[in-house]
Amino acid sequence: MLYKLDDKGRIFLVVITLIIVGLIYAYSVGSVQAWRLGKSDYYFLSKQFAAILVGLMFMVAAYNIPFDYYRKHVVIFYFLTLGLLLLVFFFRPLNGAHRWIILPIINIQPSELAKFTAVLYIAHYLDKKKEKLKDLLSGFLPACFLLGLMVVLIFLEPDTGTALMIALVAFILFFISGINIKHLLGVFLFILPFIISMFFVGYRRTRIISFMNPWEYKETSGYQLIQSLISVGSGGIFGKGIGNSSQKLYFLPEIHTDFIFSVISEELGFIGAVLIFFLILYLFYICVRQSLKFEDNFKSYFIFGIGMMIFMPTLMHLGVILGLLPTKGIALPFISYGGSALVTNMFFAGLIIRSVED
Repeated sequence: MLYKLDDKGRIFLVVITLIIVGLIYAYSVGSVQAWRLGKSDYYFLSKQFAAILVGLMFMVAAYNIPFDYYRKHVVIFYFLTLGLLLLVFFFRPLNGAHRWIILPIINIQPSELAKFTAVLYIAHYLDKKKEKLKDLLSGFLPACFLLGLMVVLIFLEPDTGTALMIALVAFILFFISGINIKHLLGVFLFILPFIISMFFVGYRRTRIISFMNPWEYKETSGYQLIQSLISVGSGGIFGKGIGNSSQKLYFLPEIHTDFIFSVISEELGFIGAVLIFFLILYLFYICVRQSLKFEDNFKSYFIFGIGMMIFMPTLMHLGVILGLLPTKGIALPFISYGGSALVTNMFFAGLIIRSVED
């Protein structure tokens, strides 16, 4: 029974449950997408299962490696991540974006590694520079510059969602560290005009406009959001049942990745959707609880940041499918199809289990 399990057992059970849900929808939704591509019905399911096997190895590694090991090699992680983020621009784009390092067997998405590296670097920096954090030139700006390099490279891929998510998690970590609020707001106000200008150029401008009035662009840029809202609304309280979604039949593009929660809401209804949300929320709760227990500032910031890197994309994914945020490519942790993201989140899960033992 669930109440007889310790925290480690509960975390593992929650993660496995979410992964199984992801496998179910990798087949239920993925088979439709695979048929359109001329692939086997099991094409996405088999690739997702392979990613799970790799993810399990990373999960076990994360559980067995002390947090201090990552801190000891923070410089290596930073420059490795920066190098990989630069390397993506030397590979051909997929779907119009330079997000992947394309290898014969797998495609690697360095922005997933950047999530971990950003949290690791911030946690290390906030602990190391705790006496100088209130000083703008020697405490705050150097961290902003080094983090900014990663964020800008991800933004240029372009991967707006991940770039904003890392920036937001960094902002929250700086805020709770007790940094000078005037410095934090000053940097934010300084970069705000650049962010706004970038959002109103090219495809980002189209997304913003269609987000504000999707029905006016129902045949073009507003199509995804409208179909997502139809999918969510048609599920009702109890849903249509697994496999009975009508929206997955080509009405909603990228449904196995960026809009997976739409078909979950349609098939499992409000109750099923809320249950899945609370499973992810439980992982974040564990991270918050552990961060408050740690006396070591590095470990406290580190595990809280890891929790944010799971919970923040969940909120952003839900915001997109409910029409609360402009459309952007944000996967639902553990459930959306995607090897790099799944392996990263399973690695994060291993870190969370490790935090309970430390």
